[in-house]
Amino acid sequence: MWIMDTEGKYDLSFLNKISNGDQDFILDMIRTFKSTAPVSVQKMKSFLKEKKYEFISREAHRVIPGISFLGVKYIEENLMKIEDYSKRKENLEQLETLISLVEDNIDQLIIQFNKDFNLT
Repeated sequence: MWIMDTEGKYDLSFLNKISNGDQDFILDMIRTFKSTAPVSVQKMKSFLKEKKYEFISREAHRVIPGISFLGVKYIEENLMKIEDYSKRKENLEQLETLISLVEDNIDQLIIQFNKDFNLT
């Protein structure tokens, strides 16, 4: 049963619980995250350039459940800030930094998943 990597980047205990330890299900969730999260980050970056804050909020909201299921609190917290700031049109000067941080964290998480689960 997979729970957490040695570096604490993720915690799969929730997925283990809801899937009764079904490793195929967990791998499917990880693969789905790998294929969708980077695309969402790129969309947020494009929307930021166009000052389409409502779309940034929606895209961040779309990524949060997958991040939550994977037990990645540090990314989830920043996505929630991105969603909130862009929805309220507050602290807009922080969006670029937050989106870049989320992008870097997701890239590192994908590297960790590839390593831990022999994915390509």
